[in-house]
Amino acid sequence: MVNEKVKTMESVVSRLSSTILRTHFGKGPKSVYVNIVHPYVCIQIREFISPVEKILLSKNEGTKVFELRDLMMDEIKSEFKRSFWKEAELDVVELYADWNLDGKSGMILAILKEGKIEKQLWLEDVNKKDLLEEISKVSEVSQKEPGSTEVFWLSDRSLLIRRIDIFTLLEKELINLGFTKTLKLAKRPIEQNLFKQSNLESILKCSIREIYMDWNFNEDKGYAVLVLQKYN
Repeated sequence: MVNEKVKTMESVVSRLSSTILRTHFGKGPKSVYVNIVHPYVCIQIREFISPVEKILLSKNEGTKVFELRDLMMDEIKSEFKRSFWKEAELDVVELYADWNLDGKSGMILAILKEGKIEKQLWLEDVNKKDLLEEISKVSEVSQKEPGSTEVFWLSDRSLLIRRIDIFTLLEKELINLGFTKTLKLAKRPIEQNLFKQSNLESILKCSIREIYMDWNFNEDKGYAVLVLQKYN
C-alpha cells in the first residue's frame, strides 16, 4: 500500500515537472524519472534541450546555458513548491538543480519539510566506511574536509551525497561578496572531474554514468547525486 502511494506520487511529480519545464523553457524533457525517499525527491530528466540552447551550445557557449538555467530555476522554484504541495501534498523547503548539457539530461532535487529520514536501503557489496572516506578525500582536494558527510541510496542506481560545512574561508568571502553564481560555475566541473578521477567506482563496483551537484551557499552545504551503471 505504501509502495503504491509512493509510485502514485512519483507519477504526479514526473508529470508536474515535465509540464513546468515545458511551460518555462519552451520545450519539455522526453522523459522524467522520479525517486521519492523521504525527505528527498530526486527528479532525473532526459533529452532536455531547447532550440535556443542548441544554438548557444553550437557556439561553445555552454556557460551561458548554465547561467540561463540557473536564473530560470530561481524564477520557477516557487511554482515547483506550490504545485508539488497542491497536487501531491509534498511540502518542499529546498530545491536544487544541475545539468549535463552534453547528455541533454539533468537533475532536480527537492528536500521535503518532513525531518524523518526513511530506513535506508544499503547495497551489501558496498563498504560504507570506505565510501565515506573516499568522498571526504575528494572534498578535501577541491575545498576542505566536510564537517559531516552522509550518503543515501535513492535506488540501486542513484546515490545521494550530502555534505555540510564544506566551504573554505576564501569561498565564504566570495559568497559574502555576492559571487555565488561565479563560484558555482567554477566548482561544478572541478568537483565532477575529481569525483570521476577518484576510487569511487571501485568502491561502488559500478561505473559513474553521471554526476549532478548543487549547493546552498547560505547554509554551507551541498548535495551530489551519482547515477550509476553496473559493469558488464
